[in-house]
Amino acid sequence: MDRKVGAALAVAIIGVIVGVIGIVMAKDAKDANKDTQAALEKQIQRNDRSSAAKVAAATAAAKKVENKITREAATAEKQDEANLQQSEKKSSAQVSSNAASIQTLEDKIDELTNEVSTLESELNTAKSKLNERITNLNFKTSGAD
Repeated sequence: MDRKVGAALAVAIIGVIVGVIGIVMAKDAKDANKDTQAALEKQIQRNDRSSAAKVAAATAAAKKVENKITREAATAEKQDEANLQQSEKKSSAQVSSNAASIQTLEDKIDELTNEVSTLESELNTAKSKLNERITNLNFKTSGAD
């Protein structure tokens, strides 16, 4: 595999891994926040069942935190997707460039192969003429004796 293609594939794979890690981290943060919010709500209800206002305030605060984390996770996920798409575009461009280079090399090989065939044909023709000339000279020298 060409070094550039390998590097492009490595960049694409790293981009995918970074994207997956970002998505997993965002989901873990969201799940952890939900767990924290649920635990907080249970604790508040046990400590002060008569204070509905406190529970509502704590729930609202937890909801704000959840919304903030959700927004941050969504932003991180969008950034990871953008990075992944950018890596894929770079990889695709590199593959196209490599394909064009390969085609150019194949065309040059075909051209050189044709040139070698032409030279071999010319060489064989020259050999035939030379052998004919040698035969004629041998005949003349043999006939002159």
